Amino acid sequence: MKRLVLLITLLGLMGCAGNRPKSGWKAEEYFQYAKSLFNDEDYLISSQEFQIIMLRFPGSSIADSAQFYLAESHFMMEEYIVAAAEYEKLINNMPKSPLVPDAQFKLAESYYHLSPRPALDQKYTLMAIRAYQNFIEDNPTHKLKENAERRIAELRDKLAMKAYTNAEIYRKMKKYRAAIIYYKEVLEKYYDSDLLDEAQYGIIEANYEAGNYNDAAREIEKFRERFPQSPLKEKVDELAAEVQTELAAQDDHAY
Repeated sequence: MKRLVLLITLLGLMGCAGNRPKSGWKAEEYFQYAKSLFNDEDYLISSQEFQIIMLRFPGSSIADSAQFYLAESHFMMEEYIVAAAEYEKLINNMPKSPLVPDAQFKLAESYYHLSPRPALDQKYTLMAIRAYQNFIEDNPTHKLKENAERRIAELRDKLAMKAYTNAEIYRKMKKYRAAIIYYKEVLEKYYDSDLLDEAQYGIIEANYEAGNYNDAAREIEKFRERFPQSPLKEKVDELAAEVQTELAAQDDHAY
């Protein structure tokens, strides 16, 4: 039994030794070795080997593939900032490579995964949107175009939510002017958002709470024209009645 275990161990070691890079390997042989590591999900080692390929064979026919899979290795390890930098190297340094469209999409995907929840800074959200837009502009017939468009819509919803949340915070702090600015940002900048009727209702509330009853009345009419089927219609009608009461009271005081 001990001899059998020893034999199996030696065979395993010999197999590993056989798969190790050899000094005389050509670029294609080295790439296949590194790609096998990637396929086996050994992403840390594959990233190191692809990096070696880039250093040893920078002008070879597989340089763009090595650069792409170097980025992919970091992407699979969820090292998105590093992955983005490596995808950009392929895009900028090898613009004629057929892998550039895939690298453009994966660059955007890297930023997408770095995009945080709406309450936090949205730098990477904006970078992801720009990267997806660049991908679509450069590759209008690419099979991943619809995926990119869906991602853009999702990220724009996140930005709309951030603006809406800012508006709500300012309204609760009684900083009505700032609140209205953010509600209007949702309406004007994120016109494809599901929050449009809520933003319009927020403008009505902010004006009402600030005592700007004439402005509130005008915003109520805008709401009724633009969102006749909104589930907020009943609340708007209730607020409209209160606005009219306040306006009537103002007229009585005027006399």
